[in-house]
Amino acid sequence: MVLKIQSFLVNLGEVIVSLIRIILLAKWNVKLEKPRHQECVILANGPSLSQMIQEHAHFLQDKDLICVNHFPSTEYYQRFQPGLYVTSAPDLWLDDIDDFFVEQSNGLFKTMAANTQWPLAMHIPYESRKFRRWQTALRSNSDIKLVFYNNTPIEGWRWFRHLCFRLNLGMPRPHNVLIPCLTHAINMGYRRIYLWGADHSWLSEISVNDQNQVLINQKHFYDHQTSQGKPLDKRGVGQRNMPELLTKFVHAFNGYFVLKEYAESRGISIINATPGSYIDAFERVDLTSPELIP
Repeated sequence: MVLKIQSFLVNLGEVIVSLIRIILLAKWNVKLEKPRHQECVILANGPSLSQMIQEHAHFLQDKDLICVNHFPSTEYYQRFQPGLYVTSAPDLWLDDIDDFFVEQSNGLFKTMAANTQWPLAMHIPYESRKFRRWQTALRSNSDIKLVFYNNTPIEGWRWFRHLCFRLNLGMPRPHNVLIPCLTHAINMGYRRIYLWGADHSWLSEISVNDQNQVLINQKHFYDHQTSQGKPLDKRGVGQRNMPELLTKFVHAFNGYFVLKEYAESRGISIINATPGSYIDAFERVDLTSPELIP
């Protein structure tokens, strides 16, 4: 009885906090585009993506492609022409951030404006709308359609979470870009959602130097041979300590279990095709399996 009362109070508190977030932060007019195919592939930027593309590019045919963050700066962007781009990283739109992130952001969006010659829906949080710097380069390209979404953290009872997710009012805490990617893919109605390049193998890349700086080598498919460990920033400035870093990971990995439950409630399968991925929430598949080879 005590545990039931405790669970009730915890869920009630989370619902109240989520409702306050919705009232203060969320917008009600989020409209996601309709899918072209029944299946999609989320092209995450983990170090395994290059090899997956080299060995299994044929698998991407007749599927909608979703890319994230700095993928448009790579050669694969123009080659595969993904129809959906999703970001949730504040360092891509905030102004009061370290110069490094400003330069990275400006370069990314200039590249997108120059190279996007097909219809692209760009999903970015509503918070970014009030910042003009990042939008300047994109105005010159009419093929890029901006879709602003709510990245409001939603917690509490399952029925409450699912209702808010379905209404596009929020999602599990978006501590990784895969959270909005998966939430939107589910709400767009894809029947199967495949994850590529979702290594999430950061735990083995954490270290602490003699200055007590927590370093993490966040390897991507486009820099995994040259990347080095460095502090993880907080919204484009400063650095996180160990508890902050690990808490961020906990929220991300927990969010995948929440989204698995949400997807299953809608008859949708999330399939992790990334070899060696640390994500343990979703069904795994080997792309070399005979049944998956066209």
